[in-house]
Amino acid sequence: MLKDIKGKYPHLPVLIFTAYDSYADDPKASQADGYMVKDFFAVERLKEKIAELLVASLRDLIGKHRGGEAKMINKILVPLDGSGHTARAIEFASDIARKKNSSIHLLHVVGDTRVPEGVMDYIHGERIKESPEAVYLELLAKKILDKAEDEVRQKGIRHIIKRITTGDPARKIIDYASYNDVNMIVIGSRGLGNAKTRLGSVAMEVINSADATCVIIRKKLLDDKRILIVDDEPDVLETLEELLSMCQIVKASSFDKAKTLLETQDFDMAILDIMGVDGYKLLEIANQKKVISVMLTGHALSPEDTITAYRKGAASYVPKDKMTEIPTYLNDILEAKERGEHFWWRWLDRFGSFFEKQFGTDWRKSEEDFLKEL
Repeated sequence: MLKDIKGKYPHLPVLIFTAYDSYADDPKASQADGYMVKDFFAVERLKEKIAELLVASLRDLIGKHRGGEAKMINKILVPLDGSGHTARAIEFASDIARKKNSSIHLLHVVGDTRVPEGVMDYIHGERIKESPEAVYLELLAKKILDKAEDEVRQKGIRHIIKRITTGDPARKIIDYASYNDVNMIVIGSRGLGNAKTRLGSVAMEVINSADATCVIIRKKLLDDKRILIVDDEPDVLETLEELLSMCQIVKASSFDKAKTLLETQDFDMAILDIMGVDGYKLLEIANQKKVISVMLTGHALSPEDTITAYRKGAASYVPKDKMTEIPTYLNDILEAKERGEHFWWRWLDRFGSFFEKQFGTDWRKSEEDFLKEL
């Protein structure tokens, strides 16, 4: 049996695990990658041995890949839609291209070729004689492909091919990859279209039909979110900015500055201190601007104030003692938004035990009606 296994799965590590050490001298046992005798401490040692075998197996495979057995990657295709969600795909593809000396193909597929009114006004105003569709595609190419090309060049890649076309996104990606002998397709997970052509269906069709290796790069929910942080304590502002390094952070240390920022700029989310900057007044403004807001508090912490934040439309209520986990709490809110859940859907799981330590086990009973709403 051992010979059959090694013949069929040459890269699979095989470990003999037996109650008898007499098999150690058996010639057949030498075909295995490891040999262990069961004893009282066998479970822990077995884990260690399995880990050793897996690491050795991976090293062997990597060595063979470096030796030339791996498929050559000399052409990498990155489909784009201009949404900004393809930045991580470009970064991943550029890293591979730099290591493999590959070329990068940037492809933008226009599903809807109807020319927007603004473009038509531009064409008429400039008295352009070319067809509106051609002008529209040229403008899209400059806006989307030229920007992506700049990003790729900044990462040290020189051999870049740009293409723009029209039609069904998945089909065009597959056809382009096949015609140009592309080895790898790297797709950003939140790009490639509107509600009618969500990446999920496009990516699945590409994966199922393309001959090239397909890599799906999922953009994390918090990546590049624009967040306003308001607190009168400089160290709190600095700490939150460090914790949310994946986001675009704007800071304010006073009510007046925060009010101006909310009224004049766009934000995805806001983190508002309650006591020092009149957080609930800022929450009213944020709600009017449809900015998802989280109340952050130290001195105002209480079950009653939690309910106040909930009733006033805050997306969560976070004690400053739990501030270091703010990325998790914001991610919960964004996930709730994606799934169509209530923003507070995980609040009790995150803070229930903390509130019990602060206010005793009876707090749940006294706020039972509120907790039923979560």
